[in-house]
Amino acid sequence: MVPRVNLIIMSKVYRHKTWMILLMAILCGMMSVLAQTGVSVEKPNVIIIYTDDQGAVDMGCYGASDMFTPNMDRLAAEGTRFTQAYVTAPVCAPSRAGLLTGKYPQNAGLTNNTSARPGSHGMPTDQYTMAELFKDNGYATGHIGKWHLGMSVETGPNAQGFDYSFGHLRGCIDNYSHYFYWSGPNIHDLYENGKEVFYPGKYFPDLISDKALTFIEDHKYQPFFMYYAINMPHYPYQPTEKWRKHYKDKAIPAPRADYAAFVSTIDERIGFLLDKLEALKIRDNTIIIYQSDNGHSTELRAFKGGGSAGPYRGAKSSLFEGGIRLPAIISWKANLPESIVNDEMLLNIDWLPTLAALCGLEKVPDNIDGLDLSEMLRYPGKQSLRDLAFWKYGNQWVVRKGPWKLIGFPKDTSKKGALHPENDILFLSNLDEDVSEMHNQALQYPEKVQDLIDTYSKWEHADVEDIPKVSKIIKHKGFRAKIESTDELHPKYNNIGVLLDGKMGFRDYSTGQWIGQESGDLEFIVDLGEQESIRTISLQYLHQPHYWIFGPRYFELSFSDDGVHYSEPIASENTNSINLRTEGIDRLIQKVHQTTQFIKIKIRNVGACPSWHSGAGSPAWVFIDEILIE
Repeated sequence: MVPRVNLIIMSKVYRHKTWMILLMAILCGMMSVLAQTGVSVEKPNVIIIYTDDQGAVDMGCYGASDMFTPNMDRLAAEGTRFTQAYVTAPVCAPSRAGLLTGKYPQNAGLTNNTSARPGSHGMPTDQYTMAELFKDNGYATGHIGKWHLGMSVETGPNAQGFDYSFGHLRGCIDNYSHYFYWSGPNIHDLYENGKEVFYPGKYFPDLISDKALTFIEDHKYQPFFMYYAINMPHYPYQPTEKWRKHYKDKAIPAPRADYAAFVSTIDERIGFLLDKLEALKIRDNTIIIYQSDNGHSTELRAFKGGGSAGPYRGAKSSLFEGGIRLPAIISWKANLPESIVNDEMLLNIDWLPTLAALCGLEKVPDNIDGLDLSEMLRYPGKQSLRDLAFWKYGNQWVVRKGPWKLIGFPKDTSKKGALHPENDILFLSNLDEDVSEMHNQALQYPEKVQDLIDTYSKWEHADVEDIPKVSKIIKHKGFRAKIESTDELHPKYNNIGVLLDGKMGFRDYSTGQWIGQESGDLEFIVDLGEQESIRTISLQYLHQPHYWIFGPRYFELSFSDDGVHYSEPIASENTNSINLRTEGIDRLIQKVHQTTQFIKIKIRNVGACPSWHSGAGSPAWVFIDEILIE
């Protein structure tokens, strides 16, 4: 037996070292227990999965009975699924700008899709992104998948806060060749950390899945933020053969079958990601957010559909619910409640401050539009701080206040119903009573319309021209005169009577008040019925570069007394706004001092989108309304 005195002496001599060893042993034991139980001991990792053109109900847990999405549904079961989650724009780039900055696209400096021209700028470099916020808080940051926020080095992923980036910079690619899908086989679009890389024939969804898993593996011992911008189910619909066969066997018709197979292709790769997190034992210390960037596409390249908005009206490019109200899930196992369905309102710009609160981040910018909704996530049943929201895309705009939603110049890309060019120019809905937005309540509740107009008008990005004005008939010398086109008109925009009906068209080319032509010119002959003394002829036109619509270069006038023999043409001045990026309605005016019965008017299209435009070199549209003869 060792004498007691020796023990006492030993404790005096070695007590500091002994206690240090004991403390380290206790801490190691605690770390081991915590690792096994999944309790977070450091800042959580964050993964944002942002899909591309996924419809409002296109997920099993959102009611899509014809879709197989077990991993998306698993995320919902392990977290909170939202029924009123919105994005701040109905198309790709501004939606992503809003997500990454926590700002309305107007404040993020990007309201339209970016140019595909090499070297062109996108989201302004002075924007402070979510990636920069996480990086400044000690996180490793990675972007994998689609970017679509700028082609220049200055506006690329690595300059916007991402340590690592792999993916394509433009809006869409062929998933095997990795060439830009819109411009043929001459623009390759695959980059890693700003350097062009080539993986010919390799399936892009597998490439980004592998890169995502590698990024997680490489950073498993430090907090990381990964923006996993999956480019599906955006066209071209290129699912794997496994899932194509799955839906073929279920006899689901095209294009729904190919679209659904593409969604299941996404789902399978989300399963790979979840399995990786589980294998590394970091699933419980990783916050996962899942959301679509905008509604499903009804574009020609998407075979005019495939996706579904379920009970909602609208799709991609529309500010009806189907374009902006989308699947959204947050899951942080063992840290946030699970199996929750949340009916409160949330915008994608709210993720930045909400994640900052959940992760305990510092240096959170104070000039954002997003709201911290972390308490609503921690305590189910708590009301959202979000009760008011604004949208503005092209000439469409929205204000939502509580359940009431007012749309100005609505556009229904889902084609669920007709919109009257005048009666529906302001469209009011109470979403608590009717989520379909198929019934305009504006005439029923004029006071509510005015209240929402007043609310919208106070928003910093509202414009007096956004508010539709009552149509007034202008009776000029050409009012309701005979008019015919010398060329074949576009089948969708051929209501020639609108050119001399005395009504000024609203700022929406799709209302039926405009005559439009793609790429080519327009030419009309007006018969005044008798000789008239003419002093001026003016042409009202639409200028909306956002929709690839540009004012005419100029117009030409020829005159005739018999409708057979015409004078030499007189050319008007060029349109001032052709090269400007502003949008709206304007007029070209030409003084003539002529007495005549017949007038030939030739409107010259600009032909192609200018170099600064995202569709540079592609066919441009020209839209005209009233020809005023005075």
